[in-house]
Amino acid sequence: METSDRVPLTQSSLRTLGSCEEKYRLRYIEGLRSSAYRPALTIGTAFHAGIELGSADAAAESYRTARTPSWGPPLSDLDLEAMKRDEAVLRAMVDGALRLWTTWPARREVEFSLPLRNPATGAPSTRHVFSGVFDGLWEDLDGRPVLLEMKTTSRLDADYLRRLDLDPQISAYCHAASALLETPVREVVYRVVRKPSIRQRKTESVEGYAERVAADYLERPDFYLAEEVVRRSEEELDRWWHEAWEIHRRVLRLEAGEMSVRNTQHCLDFGRCAYFDLCRGVTNAEAFESLDNVHPELGSGQ
Repeated sequence: METSDRVPLTQSSLRTLGSCEEKYRLRYIEGLRSSAYRPALTIGTAFHAGIELGSADAAAESYRTARTPSWGPPLSDLDLEAMKRDEAVLRAMVDGALRLWTTWPARREVEFSLPLRNPATGAPSTRHVFSGVFDGLWEDLDGRPVLLEMKTTSRLDADYLRRLDLDPQISAYCHAASALLETPVREVVYRVVRKPSIRQRKTESVEGYAERVAADYLERPDFYLAEEVVRRSEEELDRWWHEAWEIHRRVLRLEAGEMSVRNTQHCLDFGRCAYFDLCRGVTNAEAFESLDNVHPELGSGQ
């Protein structure tokens, strides 16, 4: 198999396998995706578009395009009002980030695809490559490369930031950037934007709610936005490498038809798993979209 024909593994897919093997099989091997609207995903994608283009208007436009595809049915009045609320939230989040953080890397949305190597021998997998997208890449004052990672979250507290010490994506991207640039990359500037907890009041217009949300981000930037510089040691990167290779070996067995293990502890995470009813046997695969590209975040369409 040529390198260009190898199957991508991303940090998102590795994380999915870690939470539930059956979810991984359905999503990344069978290529099934729920056609139901997922607001958290759409808002997060639109937020990144706004940051990349430096514009809250661009974020709102990206959201509208994703929320109202040309092939979809017309939205109800309630859906249209919900869209306006989401756009107000997006604008406040993007404006807040751009106002607080005035320095951004020149290179953004940097896609990579690298051999996934056996840590014991250095030999590349003949089946998979490790792929992904860096949110940003810049150099510090000494010319050393530093990564930027942007996240949106509903929860932003001390434990959220402490968890970054263990976050496998940070280790994964430092490992990948080191291989891509052929120089050690050990630091990530991690920026987090909290989604608003305030809700529209019963007698409040959408325009009034938008003004109140925007004002709250302006008045309480420390509540809504946080930045941490996260570092990784050689030992931490080596551990990620070994863990990723072991997960890759499990993927090979699933791709060969070995039975997947279901983890019912994650069925109701963030509301519910998209495949919950399928696993329960109350719906079938016809209720899902069938994807040709299971990694739409990779612009090359791998």
